[in-house]
Amino acid sequence: MRASIQSKPIITNHNMINTMNNVPCPVCGRPTKHQIDGRCRNCFLETVTLASIPLVIHANICPMCGSVKKGKHWEDPNYEIEYLMRDVIKQKLKIDFQAHDVTTSISLTNSNASIYRAQITVTADIKGVKAESQLNTEVRISKETCDACSRMAGGYYEAIVQIRAEGRFPDEHEQQQMVKLIDRVVERQNQRGDRFAFISNAQELPEGTDIYLGSNSTARQAVRTAVERFGCTYSESPTLAGKKDGKDIYRVTYSLRLPRLVPGDIINVGKDTVLVNRSAKMTNGLYLESGLEFSEHTDRLKNANKVADVDEAENAVVVSVEHDMVQVMHPSTFKQVTIKKPVHFTGTGGEDVRVILMEEIIFILPS
Repeated sequence: MRASIQSKPIITNHNMINTMNNVPCPVCGRPTKHQIDGRCRNCFLETVTLASIPLVIHANICPMCGSVKKGKHWEDPNYEIEYLMRDVIKQKLKIDFQAHDVTTSISLTNSNASIYRAQITVTADIKGVKAESQLNTEVRISKETCDACSRMAGGYYEAIVQIRAEGRFPDEHEQQQMVKLIDRVVERQNQRGDRFAFISNAQELPEGTDIYLGSNSTARQAVRTAVERFGCTYSESPTLAGKKDGKDIYRVTYSLRLPRLVPGDIINVGKDTVLVNRSAKMTNGLYLESGLEFSEHTDRLKNANKVADVDEAENAVVVSVEHDMVQVMHPSTFKQVTIKKPVHFTGTGGEDVRVILMEEIIFILPS
């Protein structure tokens, strides 16, 4: 049995009592005007242990992240070490069930970083009697690596998120965006209490990036966020990794695919030529002939063919502008070509513009 300090209450705030016509206490014989449970106040408080605490309290703290072990579980720290010591002491402090209006004050001193000594004062009301107890204890800190840090150091993972793209390789910027998104989801899930929300490894491959995550639920949340934010699609593939407590343990691979279309792509949609400005759940851009805005659900553009890219644009000169018609000098043949004036063009003639050549057709790109 663990030793503990039990402190008998001290009577406080008593007024002088008139002993005339008082009834003797059946325990000590002192005359008393008011009895509690058939005893005077002093004798009543002798039967009460207001507060008790072990002589020594042990606290396990992770040296890597500062998490605290409570029972069999670890909790992330959200306060400084002295507040942590007070919290540990309050958890071990036992107060009589009859006590009301309890107040506790704790004074801490430490001779080194591993031992804290505490003086504790407890005041309360027990059946109308004001009482006070003074206790002393020692908190001894032990260093123990927590479950999350242990798993992270060992490369533990429950899921892999593979960053890929539909029908192409994702570029560096896209991969960086996706990694940042996963980082934000990991941080948010960790703050919400998922201790295994961490990235244990990241591998850059020719076809994309693989992110190894300690928490499958966090991986699933990251994938769903990517679908919502960037219009990605995904598939998942579980693999049996072992057993725990008789139950199968699976690792899940999420193949996350960015949309086929990217900003700057020029595609044919039916008979129209469209410049893609953004592609997620919706693809937005411009009809190049008219300059009007284009918007369509991305999943309805599976048959849209990429025919060019803005990087293929060439310089040309606007010869003249008349009403809704524009004359442009062909950059290769130097012939004057008349086209419809797109709504985004506001020149009056003589300007240099960037154009896309589609056989005999010229499209003026927005500046």
